[in-house]
Amino acid sequence: MKTETVNVAALKQNLSAYLHMVEQGAEVLVTSHRRAVARLVPDNGTGLAVRPPTLPVSALANIRGVKLRKPFSAVQALLEDRQRR
Repeated sequence: MKTETVNVAALKQNLSAYLHMVEQGAEVLVTSHRRAVARLVPDNGTGLAVRPPTLPVSALANIRGVKLRKPFSAVQALLEDRQRR
């Protein structure tokens, strides 16, 4: 497998080209200030596994800055959290 090394700036400028390389089977090592920070590899086709929650939704109330309303929507809470960041 061919490995290509690219810095973050060049990756941002030519993202489509590097993604095409990965689709063709190459690995892309991403560097920042000559230090490796990420590796892009082809998808192995297994997909992502969805894990069940380990805590109930009510546990979100224990997190500082999260305010639960009645009726509560976990999706809405996540979207609001993303907008705050």
